[in-house]
Amino acid sequence: MAELEVCRNLSLEKVERCMSVMQSGTQMVKLKAGSKGLVRLFYLDEHRSCIRWKPSRKSEKAKITIDSLYKVTEGGQSDIFQRHADGSFDQACCFTVYHGNHMESLDLVTSNAEEARTWITGLGYLMAGISDEDSLAKRQRTHDQYPSDKSLQFLFLVMTNLQKKF
Repeated sequence: MAELEVCRNLSLEKVERCMSVMQSGTQMVKLKAGSKGLVRLFYLDEHRSCIRWKPSRKSEKAKITIDSLYKVTEGGQSDIFQRHADGSFDQACCFTVYHGNHMESLDLVTSNAEEARTWITGLGYLMAGISDEDSLAKRQRTHDQYPSDKSLQFLFLVMTNLQKKF
């Protein structure tokens, strides 16, 4: 699984940096089929369980749970990006998050390649971390049972997931 490779090759410091940036939020363009795109602030929630965005008229629906993610692809490869194939987006700034039972896509454009790489790396890590879990609730129970220091909790989750993989 590609996400596991991402997990193995990342230092704890780099992962925490990705998570911190994602939780602080990144302004990105959300592409939709019939429009030029909407500028939104995307962020990872405090529990690292959902990607959220604002503003949104449907604030309760403006989220995607991490456990519903299927894959993240770099560049403008999705159907939505192909419809916007006027060359106005730098491919290094584009990525697509596939999620849900029907493989819906969330097509995003960042202002620079480093932001895109941060989100692709961070989401890949989060996907690898929950791939063996029955549900996000199980991950939350583990989170609640151990020390409140976020670094220790994070390290515990990494170790637990690596033990399961090997």
